[in-house]
Amino acid sequence: MPEKPVIKRYFEPGLAYFVTSVTYKRKPIFTIAKVNDIFLLTVEYLKLALDYKIFAYCVMPDHIHIIIQPCGEYDLSYIMKMIKGGFARRYNKLNVSGGAVWQRKFYEETIRNEAMLFSKIEYIHNNPLKANLASCLENFSYSSYQNFFTSERQILNIDNLWD
Repeated sequence: MPEKPVIKRYFEPGLAYFVTSVTYKRKPIFTIAKVNDIFLLTVEYLKLALDYKIFAYCVMPDHIHIIIQPCGEYDLSYIMKMIKGGFARRYNKLNVSGGAVWQRKFYEETIRNEAMLFSKIEYIHNNPLKANLASCLENFSYSSYQNFFTSERQILNIDNLWD
């Protein structure tokens, strides 16, 4: 039987991407504040090392959404590999365990224009309400909604949309 061809991701420099990544077997690992903090600290730390921007995010119990724009030499696939791998190592160390933390792949959609960007940001911010994780967006701590609409300091800083 012939091997399946390996299809590479399409990457266009300068564009932002709406990314969704799901935990292994949809295990709800993001229900503990410390785990969520470790994920957000990993993303914030790697922003400096890998040169990317974050425009919105939401950490749900079994998946994450993030709008990310690679700015330097690293493409989206490499950045996501480093984010997922960096977090997985810290998560497994915290739990004194090993094994898969994430599903192997992630899903991305290229942000083509401002209207699409705002639509995806709205989707990300409303995700906790849709999943009945909060009664109002101000009460959900692990979303960039806080960065946009409150003065509360967040672990992961979002970047200016117009820079």
